[in-house]
Amino acid sequence: MSDLGTVRRDGALGAVRFTRHYAATPEELWSAWTEPDRIARWLGATVQGPVERGASFRLIWAEGADNQVELVVRSLEPPTRLEWEWTVAGEPPTVLRVDLVAAAGGTDLVLDHRGLPLAQYAGLAAGWHAYLDALGALVESAQAVYWDERFAALLPAYRERVAESP
Repeated sequence: MSDLGTVRRDGALGAVRFTRHYAATPEELWSAWTEPDRIARWLGATVQGPVERGASFRLIWAEGADNQVELVVRSLEPPTRLEWEWTVAGEPPTVLRVDLVAAAGGTDLVLDHRGLPLAQYAGLAAGWHAYLDALGALVESAQAVYWDERFAALLPAYRERVAESP
């Protein structure tokens, strides 16, 4: 598996896909994606609202619409699949899907985020990469992780990949 995610064009939009292996059970990873206190520890965002089937909730990193994401839970199939409609203020909704598959020594996670505005998808790819690194650190050490420096280091590589994407 490549450490960098795969970027692709999805019509007039972009998409990014990551495959990662974690030394954790699907249930441990599931709770990191669906329990507000655990989400906050690796995404660094406060969760407002219930993370349950058919519900909507918000991720809040800071004040202001640009620092918040509105999510609608499209699918929750514990502990193997979740799908959220992900909306940043002023942008059309995108779709985030996460699949968790039990594998030798842990769990394979596949994240696919599609329908991304082309002007933003390099940054979103670098952001997901940094967040998935933080998720790994959380499930392996149970400590909070900060991703800002990792994001800044990854952004140039994703800008290059996006520029080369057909």
